[in-house]
Amino acid sequence: MPPLIIAHRGDSAHRPENTLASFASALELGADLIEFDIQLSKDGQVLVIHDASLDRTTTGRGKLSDLTLAEIRGFSAGYPERFGAAFAGERVPLLAEVLGFLRGRAQAMIEIKSESVTDADEGGIEALAVAEARKAGVLEEVAFISFDRRALARCRALAPEAARGHLFYRATPEEVLEGARAVASRLVMPEKGMLSEALRDQAKRAGLIMATWVVDDPEELRALARFDLYGVGTNRPGAMLEALHEGDGPR
Repeated sequence: MPPLIIAHRGDSAHRPENTLASFASALELGADLIEFDIQLSKDGQVLVIHDASLDRTTTGRGKLSDLTLAEIRGFSAGYPERFGAAFAGERVPLLAEVLGFLRGRAQAMIEIKSESVTDADEGGIEALAVAEARKAGVLEEVAFISFDRRALARCRALAPEAARGHLFYRATPEEVLEGARAVASRLVMPEKGMLSEALRDQAKRAGLIMATWVVDDPEELRALARFDLYGVGTNRPGAMLEALHEGDGPR
């Protein structure tokens, strides 16, 4: 089976990342899953944005933790540095808005950013995100993913019915397996530079499924076929879907 195509921050090569415009484009292209990041505002609103500050992708400046939702919404999230004024009307979306937008159309992979994880078991980003997914009625249709083991353990306690995925940047196969066991995660998501036959084989023996990120080159996608991946995160879901169609015919 070909890997599922995971739209990394949406169709982020062609639309401002982590915006409704980016997610709409990914859906139109036929992405299997939509991956996005969450952070918290000063007033405890769960926002869909990668960075802990507004500086890179919006017209605003400052840390999200120092700004209220109303203040953040005053800025464009159209990533002007890359896209100019083409998407000036985009705003940093709330998690609730994104879940409502995707419901019944695609499954969501929600990355809890490590810088938003605190020591709070109650009222932290995990509890707030789980509450939003429960309210939207999509807990069994989303996966919470993170590098932070505390976040995944809390998600397991708060919503055992929701899938979890453990992200890794640099780790040995043994560390990957140990991390998956620690949070009872069947899905592991090592960065593509970590992939090896040893990791593939050990993950299979442990009953795990494996996805990777970020793959934007069709030739690289084809080269990764030997790892029997469950999914591949990409900024160019259209190109990756086209490559799969060319290689294997209609899915």
